[in-house]
Amino acid sequence: MSEELLTSQEKDVLGEISNISMGSAATALSGLLGKRVEITVPRVEVVSSQEMDAFFPEEHIMVKVLYAEGLRGSNILLIKNEDAKAMVSLMMGGDGKSDLPQEIDELGISALGEAMNQMMGSASTALSDFLGLRVSISPPEVVFENVSEAEKRWVEEQGEESLVAITFRLVVEDVIDSSMIQLVPLSLAKEVVSSLLPGEEVVVPEETSEEEEKAELESGGAEETGAREEEQPPEKKSKPTVEAKKVEFAEFKKREEAAEKINLELLMDVSLPVIVELGRTRLAISEILDLGPGSIIELDKLAGEPADLYVNDVLFARGEVVVIEENFGVRITEIIKPEERIKSLKEARAQ
Repeated sequence: MSEELLTSQEKDVLGEISNISMGSAATALSGLLGKRVEITVPRVEVVSSQEMDAFFPEEHIMVKVLYAEGLRGSNILLIKNEDAKAMVSLMMGGDGKSDLPQEIDELGISALGEAMNQMMGSASTALSDFLGLRVSISPPEVVFENVSEAEKRWVEEQGEESLVAITFRLVVEDVIDSSMIQLVPLSLAKEVVSSLLPGEEVVVPEETSEEEEKAELESGGAEETGAREEEQPPEKKSKPTVEAKKVEFAEFKKREEAAEKINLELLMDVSLPVIVELGRTRLAISEILDLGPGSIIELDKLAGEPADLYVNDVLFARGEVVVIEENFGVRITEIIKPEERIKSLKEARAQ
């Protein structure tokens, strides 16, 4: 049945597209986890929507990815619970092995959601380059509870009897060696493949060897050339001899720097806004209209409390206000822990 719905050539094309997309996603995930991430060449197969329960029996989470531009529809990514916990542990500064949480709390869900957002965002960018059209996605939805029911609802929304299952092997250094599955509606898979495999066959002309070309020129080709020369004016008979030489390219040496260092150097000159906040308050419009020179606004912090330092609207550090040659400054006294930074990131995204 699978052979009828998806040919071997179409499977190869889907496998290559997924390989390129997930390769880019692995790079993004590696930066977040601080570990080398590898996603191997996938296995593509067609499965019945009725086989969903038995297809991936282990406990897992579901990541729903909805295409907003370029492609129509959605797909889901299935990741084992233990692998998701290991990712959360690494993002929180753990080792991904001994400190796995019993359950993923709200902070862990937020961290994993951000990881999936960057991971699938990178995959869609790579897909855009490969297909030659702009492809964008909505922020992925991560489902932890009642996953089976959520999967059934998604399958019903597709209204298709068959799905394309793309299985990847996920390796995160010495922490994770597992698999994850991407499920794509068959119609969406066909749409992607059709953009790369046109219906008309391209006929490639047979190659002619150099000996055959030379013999043809010496026999019949010479007669045709002579006939054309008689018809042409005398001034066009003689043509300058052009000497062709083989192009020599300079040899490039492979750079030995680590990938992490190279990627970091690309970001060194990126400018980020740095804001120091003494405190906040909330006023009614009538109170703001009454403000004038000499008015005092009470903040939500006590005098002498550390000031908050934000980098790109995310809480990064705390420090004390100092005066340096009639200018204000901040002496950093505390760097925010990764857990608090992720919480701050969640609050910034919610605003």
